[in-house]
Amino acid sequence: MGINLFGAAGNACAAVNPHIIASIRFSTGSTENLNGSPNLTYSTASVEVEVQAVSSEDLKQVENINQQADMRSVYVFGAMNALNRPLQIGGDILTFYGSDWLVTQQLEEWGDGEWTKVLVTRQLTTTS
Repeated sequence: MGINLFGAAGNACAAVNPHIIASIRFSTGSTENLNGSPNLTYSTASVEVEVQAVSSEDLKQVENINQQADMRSVYVFGAMNALNRPLQIGGDILTFYGSDWLVTQQLEEWGDGEWTKVLVTRQLTTTS
């Protein structure tokens, strides 16, 4: 049995940056509406996450240094995916701090989906 690195690191960091509970919507694909537009489908769960500011190293990795967006790095126990059209996966959405955050890039993944570090971008809230 391996060491739970995420648990050990998470517990050490929690004293300074407490974990929060987020809602996650895992993309399960889409269906087509009558007008031809996509109707995205999701499965929903709750997950404990650690949210951090995006580091300069993360920005270099994704080459978004000049992008004007509200972004965060999030560590989550389990696997999450950014949009990957060829594999038809991703577009996962986390909800925390009263906003929806789209997973825009997977920065790190450890083990077989044991934990993941993702870059998320705040989404605009639509009103009816």
